[in-house]
Amino acid sequence: MRAILYVGHGTRVREGERQAIEFIERVKSQMDEPIQEIAFLEISSPSIEEGVATCVAKGATEIIVMPLLLLTAQHATTDLPEILAEVGPKYPTVTFTLGQPIGVTRTMIDAVIEQLSTQPVPKNAQLIIVGRGSSEPAIQQEFAEIASRLKLRTAIRSIDIAFLYGSGPKIEDVLALHQERKEPVVLIPYLLFSGLLMKRLERLQQTEKREVILTKRLGEVPSTARAFKEAVEKKMQSIELNGVSI
Repeated sequence: MRAILYVGHGTRVREGERQAIEFIERVKSQMDEPIQEIAFLEISSPSIEEGVATCVAKGATEIIVMPLLLLTAQHATTDLPEILAEVGPKYPTVTFTLGQPIGVTRTMIDAVIEQLSTQPVPKNAQLIIVGRGSSEPAIQQEFAEIASRLKLRTAIRSIDIAFLYGSGPKIEDVLALHQERKEPVVLIPYLLFSGLLMKRLERLQQTEKREVILTKRLGEVPSTARAFKEAVEKKMQSIELNGVSI
C-alpha cells in the first residue's frame, strides 16, 4: 500500500508550524492516496522517523517522501537523503521514494504574481524578491530565473533579488542601494510560512524611513498549494512510468 509523507521544514514559531500543517492538509484533501502523513525536517514534530513509523503502522509498503521546500538546496540534496538512509534500513520491506522541491515552475510564477496582487503597488516602486538564502550558487541562479520569468509575464522591468542569510546580495545592502532615490519598495517574501525570517522582514519594514510594502507570504496564495500538488503528482507519475525509488 502506498503512502505519502509530506515533510515541512519546521520552525520555532508555532504560528508558522500551524500554517504549514494547514497548507499540507489542503493538498492532502485533493489526493487519493489512502495513507498521507505529515512530518518535519527539524525543530517541529513529528520527525521524519516518526512519520515513517506512522505510515508503516497503517500498512504502508511504499512511501513517497515529498519535501515541502521551494528550491533545491542542502535540505533536499543532503539532509533528507541522509535521514532516509538511516531510517530506510529499519523497514526492509518498505520502498522509499524521495520527491523533489517545488522548483521554478510556471505555477510558482503565478504565485508571485498573486502575491503582488494582494497589495497596491506604486508605479515607481522598486520590487525586491527576498529569499531565505543559501551557500549554494544554484539558489542565486534560480532566483535570477524567477525574476526573469516574472518580467516576461508582467509589465515589470526592474526586479532585484536579495537574501536574508547565506551568500548573495543581502536584503539590507539592496535596500541601501535605493535609499538615495527614496522610491517606495515592495518586498516579496519568497517564503512559505511565518517564522523568524518573516519577522525579520517585518522589522525591516518598520525601521525603514520610506514606504516599504510587504506582500503576503507564498503560503497564503492559492497557486503555491497548486504548485506543490503538481510536484507530488509529477513524482507519482514518474514512479508509475519508471519505478524510481531510493
